[in-house]
Amino acid sequence: MKLNFNISSDLTVGVTRLSDVLGYTQVSDGVTVKDVKGDKIGVSFDGQEAVIYYKSKPQFYRGLSILIEKGSEPFECFESDQFDTLGVMLDTSRCAALNMRSLYKFTDYLAVMGYNMIWLYVEDSIVLSGRPYFGYMRPKYTEEELSALDDYAYEYGIEVVPCLECYGHMAQYLKWPEASSIKDTDSVLLAREPKTFQFLDELISTVARNFRSRRIHVGMDEAWDMGRGKFLDKHGYVPPAEIFNEYMNELTKITDKYGLRPMMWSDMYFRTCSVGNRYYEKDIVIPDYVKQNIPKDMDLVFWHYGEMPGCDGYMLEKHMALDRPVIFAGGLWSWIGHFPEHNYALETTRFSINACRSANVKEAVMTIWLNDNAECDVFANLYGLSFMAELVYDENPSAKKLKERFEASTGASADAFYKMSYYHNKFDGVKYDHYSQRFLGKPLFWQDILEGLYDYDLLNCPMSEHYIEAAESISSAINEDDRWNYLYVFAKAVFEYMSLKCYVAENLTPAYKSGDKEMLYVLAKDYLPAVKESCEEVHSLHKKMWFENNKPLGWGNMDIRYGGVAARCDTAQDRIFAYLSGEIDKIEELEEPRLYKSHGGFLQYNAMSSPNLKI
Repeated sequence: MKLNFNISSDLTVGVTRLSDVLGYTQVSDGVTVKDVKGDKIGVSFDGQEAVIYYKSKPQFYRGLSILIEKGSEPFECFESDQFDTLGVMLDTSRCAALNMRSLYKFTDYLAVMGYNMIWLYVEDSIVLSGRPYFGYMRPKYTEEELSALDDYAYEYGIEVVPCLECYGHMAQYLKWPEASSIKDTDSVLLAREPKTFQFLDELISTVARNFRSRRIHVGMDEAWDMGRGKFLDKHGYVPPAEIFNEYMNELTKITDKYGLRPMMWSDMYFRTCSVGNRYYEKDIVIPDYVKQNIPKDMDLVFWHYGEMPGCDGYMLEKHMALDRPVIFAGGLWSWIGHFPEHNYALETTRFSINACRSANVKEAVMTIWLNDNAECDVFANLYGLSFMAELVYDENPSAKKLKERFEASTGASADAFYKMSYYHNKFDGVKYDHYSQRFLGKPLFWQDILEGLYDYDLLNCPMSEHYIEAAESISSAINEDDRWNYLYVFAKAVFEYMSLKCYVAENLTPAYKSGDKEMLYVLAKDYLPAVKESCEEVHSLHKKMWFENNKPLGWGNMDIRYGGVAARCDTAQDRIFAYLSGEIDKIEELEEPRLYKSHGGFLQYNAMSSPNLKI
């Protein structure tokens, strides 16, 4: 589309950047585009002149994408403005941290969807002066890079908020002797220790001087065992609520010092008041003294990813009763393998955003956690991010609109991105009693050939045909001219590998138990080499994708995982041939019964692959 921009000067940098993203050219005789900053959001186009109405700059760029999507016919489109914040949390601390080129690219897509906030989640993934072991041998950002990201996002009107961990989730740093003086337990900082707050001052001051935002996320979640390590040795038993409140008071002295308004994950206020250390407990009562001790300028982030269906309403009520501003944080289920599980993410997000509307929550953020070493490419989450944006700007978008907006914003195939969810399980017409039953893909991908922890599932519900069909289904999207072709090719390779691996698992133990040596021979001679070759193909594609989009440090663990799968194919082949030749009289690994093992929505690789593996 040819456009002639007659707009405010502060919009021109973004307009220049987005021409390739949205596919337009700037010419003097093109459609005139004007901007009106005021109290409404939308686009009006009469066939010759377009007017984009916006309250904040990202809404202008979203309006621009709508104009490109609609084409040359006149139209009017006005949108909801109930939410003040539409944000995304980007995890950079699970071995993968986007390189600067990809951070900029990701920010471009956020702008055209209308996002106005990024939480950059860092545990130890920044350079901290004077602490060489902070982020040692892990991908991290320099102060110059943090500042550059902030500058880049600022041109779009996107606020970058540092999202830290200031109590728990610090295992990566606390494992080093350098941090011994501030260590309570393996992952929790030491309360009542001046050196702890000196460290936090260094951390907070570093991000404060590199981001324009005067907001900061201080974490504080999942500090399960606070006060039970070195703290217990020094101070004896102190009730967790008392430790937590005291700690928060010291922490907020630091945020106050740098003029920052803090927010925190809210779960510990609920867990410390729960006998069972639960977050979503419907009958939990938070005492008045706990409420009163929550810092007055603290925003509370209610994180909920759907694992407790129906809790949004009552949990939002409980948060509101704490008399502090509430922010909702949903999840794109990006942390459970090579691809997000879009079905579940979209289902739970719709429910949660509706609950937020009813509760008049003004800020909503989607989290892109990477948890277990970041198998999932961050850009695969654009599908879920687009869905979230449409729910925020339109209370009830149609399926047609959701598809068209995603494709207009990204240039991607909505069908192909959705089909990446086939990695996880079968979904058409299938209902699951528990959310974790949906997530079979990652366990099947990494499970051991001979020690198949999830063979029980495959023997009761074979999946090899499902993955054959998934590979065939996504093949139609493969096109070298498509900017997202690397993801389609990768998904096809993953599905082909999983179909072969599942076929082996579905037949190996039954053949051994029944004495079908002919099948054992075929599996060892033909299928195991095919599984190995297919795994190596996925490994190669994944490595190329990783080094294109991420900083290099962090990939090593994935080499070890893929190499382990390949090596176990060789060992399995050796063991079967030894059995068939009479060299051994049994295969002890296959003598073991195949018992049920839960899938788990948050299990780590070492819990999914082999019971003997420790990492």
